Formats: sequence, structure tokens, C-alpha cells
Amino acid sequence: MDIRSVDLNLLVALDALLSERNVTRAASRLSLSQSAMSATLARLRTLFADPLLLRTAGGMLPTSKGLELAAPVKQVLADIGRLVQQPGAFNPAAAQVTFTIAASDYVEYAILPRLVDYLEASAPLARLAVRAMDFGAIGRQLETGEVDLGILGAGFAPPNARSRPLFLERFVCVVRRDHPRIKDRLSLDEFCALEHLLVAPSGSGFTAQTDDALAAIGRRRQIRLSVPHFLLVPEILVRSDMIVVLPERLARRYRDRFRIFEPPMEMAPFAIVEVWHERTHRDPALVWLRHALTELTRQEAEPAAARRSGGAQSAASSAQKVRSSPRTTRASRS
Repeated sequence: MDIRSVDLNLLVALDALLSERNVTRAASRLSLSQSAMSATLARLRTLFADPLLLRTAGGMLPTSKGLELAAPVKQVLADIGRLVQQPGAFNPAAAQVTFTIAASDYVEYAILPRLVDYLEASAPLARLAVRAMDFGAIGRQLETGEVDLGILGAGFAPPNARSRPLFLERFVCVVRRDHPRIKDRLSLDEFCALEHLLVAPSGSGFTAQTDDALAAIGRRRQIRLSVPHFLLVPEILVRSDMIVVLPERLARRYRDRFRIFEPPMEMAPFAIVEVWHERTHRDPALVWLRHALTELTRQEAEPAAARRSGGAQSAASSAQKVRSSPRTTRASRS
């Protein structure tokens, strides 16, 4: 095939068709009529000698050839975009761009409200699409362009991604305000005797960093319930005598409803990072977004540090504290 005979606009259309898997939506995305997009799909099928997309009862599905082309086409279009993009040309005040971020519900709660406010003030025409974090797929999603940016615990960062630390997080213990067994202090014995609620966003069952810290000092806890989402915690905790270990930023959001204690054993903090693929490393819009997130989390860290100096309600001074080295892959599980 002679590349000079190929209309590169066909690749733009192919990217839209493979992403949307719907002719009408792909046409709308490119401001074309449905008939024009159907004609373009016919040209693409001729060009690649393959149907590319097939109609099924559940909608249009890509063929093997279509799936094979999806990532290379995105890469080619991104490379062309960088070639023609003038340095410093991104103007957030006028940019009509959609950012796609993947994050856990904890990260959404801790970061996204401030990001939404920032976008409204600095990039009023920008749109933000937030996807649930899929820890097993995030590397592929960044590579194919399904996701522009991931925000997650450093231990879950895919090996093929660039990353930048956003903030350090620490764990605290949370119980309902009228808990019958815990008074002014939380001892190690009380902590181990209580039934625990565990949040395991990656669906990893009944062990986490807390259990590593306890094992290091020869202790165990009783986990009664494991859930995949942090935002399930308040409704469960308020009607039970369970205790939960939460990231401090999230726990502080609930301080009016619950009591917060320092863990009665030493637990290392963990890093939250933003991750992205090499192909978007120099994209002006995404460079701007990454720097915006870095600045927003830096501003958030300053009052958090001030609150911490006052301290949560401390554990008993006689509680045994031994430093441990928790496994990094459990860094965002409690």
C-alpha cells in the first residue's frame, strides 16, 4: 500500500469508531452526518480488507483486526498531534478538551472536589470523565488512551507508566461516636479484640497492611467484613460496633459522625501517585492537568499537616509500637 494514497482523516474516523463502537456517536464526535460516517467506514473496510466493526445484538463489536489497530492508530494520531502542536499553545481558559481520570472512590473523595473547582475556575470549557479504578487494567487503559491519567497507591502503579508523587497518606482508626467499648483511648488489646471492617479496593480479601504491622509484633485482628469501596464504610460503621482503619484524608471527612484514633501500633505511610503513559508525556493539555493536580494536593497537604500536629485522639501510651516494613502492594488497603 502506498502511504501517499491514504487519507489520514480516515485514521481519525477509525479511532472514533473503535472508541465509540457506534456509527452515530462516532459521527457526532467528529461533527459528521451519520451517512458520511457510514461511507467512511466503508472506505476503511476497503483500505484494511476487513470489516473492522460488526453489528451484533449487543451493538457493534470490533473484529480481531479492529482490536489490533486500536492502539497503533491512537499512537499515530498522538504523534501527529505533537508534530503540529505549537509549544505552549494550550490555553486552559479557552480549551474544549475532555480529561479522563481513573481513581478509586477514596481518591475521588479526597481529590476530585478540589479539582472540579479548579477546572471551573481555570478551564471552564473542559470536561472531566472519572472512571472507576481497575488495578489490573490501568496500564493497558493508559496505553490505549482509554484513560489519560490514573491516581492510585504507588504500589499499584503499572510498570510501563510514568508517575509522580502527589501526597503521602497515613492510616487512622475510626469507630462510631457512641461505641460502647472504646472510651478516651484505644489500646492494642482493644484493637485486636474488636471486629474489623476491611476495605480492599482491589478485591484482595481479608489481609492488608494493618495485618502485616500486627504480625510484626506477634498480634492478629478479627476481620468480620471485607468490602471493595471506601464509601460503604459510614453506613456500615454507624450501625455496628466494628472498627475500621482508613486513610486519614477520608477519615477526616467523617469526623462529625465518628471518633478517630491513632493506630496502637506503628504503620508506615503510603504514597498516592499520578500515572500516565509515555505517549501523552508531552501533551500540553495533560501536562497542564498533571501540574494542576500536583499544586492542588500540595495546597491540601499544608492544612492536613497542621491538623496532624494537634493529633487524633492518641492510643494508650503503653501500647506496644514496633516499626514494620509492610508490603508495598497493600499500600492503599487497610
